Amino acid sequence: MTALAVVAVTVFFAAMVLRHGFPQGEPSIVHLVMAVGIMPLIMGAMIYFAPVLTRSRAAGWPPFMAPLLALVAGVLVSAGLFWRRDLLPIPAVLGIIATGILFGWMSYRARTMLGRPHPGLAWYQWALVCLLLGLTAILVATYLPEFRTNLRRFHLHVNLLGFVGLTAFGTLRVLIPTAAGYVDPDTHVRLHGDLYPAVTGALLIATGSAWLTWLVWPGVVLWLIPLLRFAAALVTSRSKPVWGWHRPAASLGAAVLGLLTVLIASGWHAIDARHAGASLSLFFFIFLFPLVTGAVSYLLPVWLWPARRGAAYESGVRRLAWGSGLRSLVFLAAGVMVWIGMEQAVYPAAGGVLVFLFQAAWVLGLRFSSNV
Repeated sequence: MTALAVVAVTVFFAAMVLRHGFPQGEPSIVHLVMAVGIMPLIMGAMIYFAPVLTRSRAAGWPPFMAPLLALVAGVLVSAGLFWRRDLLPIPAVLGIIATGILFGWMSYRARTMLGRPHPGLAWYQWALVCLLLGLTAILVATYLPEFRTNLRRFHLHVNLLGFVGLTAFGTLRVLIPTAAGYVDPDTHVRLHGDLYPAVTGALLIATGSAWLTWLVWPGVVLWLIPLLRFAAALVTSRSKPVWGWHRPAASLGAAVLGLLTVLIASGWHAIDARHAGASLSLFFFIFLFPLVTGAVSYLLPVWLWPARRGAAYESGVRRLAWGSGLRSLVFLAAGVMVWIGMEQAVYPAAGGVLVFLFQAAWVLGLRFSSNV
């Protein structure tokens, strides 16, 4: 899990920098970010959390085939977009297989557990359904070129707002209270009640962006219902220790506000009122960067020191949490800059990323030097 996270995060951030240096390779670089960096990382996180959500034993090696296949598929689709577009069906099929493996494993765990699974598991399952729809759409597009533009738009929105968005929100609903050290009694009820508005909203936005434009804004409104409720709770409640310059959960809280902003911006992009490049950069800078840095800040020490105790573990948590609030503000500033058309937005974003990668390397060095 640690090796997968290191590879995925490194590729994710490196591809974001390359994306601005090689504009002619934009589709391939974007797929490096999403397919090599994000998809395996999300699948790995799902494998980590699913046993917790089903109150079952830790995952064995079979489900880890899913993120490994996703990593291979991501490399192949990026290479195919650069050199051999006729090979694109291969990574699409590999991605579908990886998604099926993970969905089947989750469903098996849910069926064989005692009692009912945590409602967060359904968010993961529906996120995988969205990913399966997006991969199928792009596979069909290779054989029906007359529908390629429509299917690519569906692929883009159902993956970003469905697969990534549903996974992120379902995880953040549980992870923010855990990382911040408080108990949220509304988590179970809200996760159960908010799932279908979010899923329906994501599917309506994706469908509207591809075929029926009038569906976009009803979809945005439906997705906004759970987001606004959770964001308002984080911002207005002083009893929840989320915000702070060096709090581990600060980046995760910023990711919730970032997803809220991205959702509204996606509505403008889906109706062709905003350029795709600006919308994607906003998605990366204001949502994915805080999400990935915040999630890795919390999970990396847990993976490195599973017992979660000892001086080395506490030091690792402090090192990764340092500057979390300031880093979130830097990513927010980069998002504002890119939305108003400033190409220099990549520099503050890259600066925040480099600082975080240094912190992660610092923690990895602590783990391997302490032998704890």
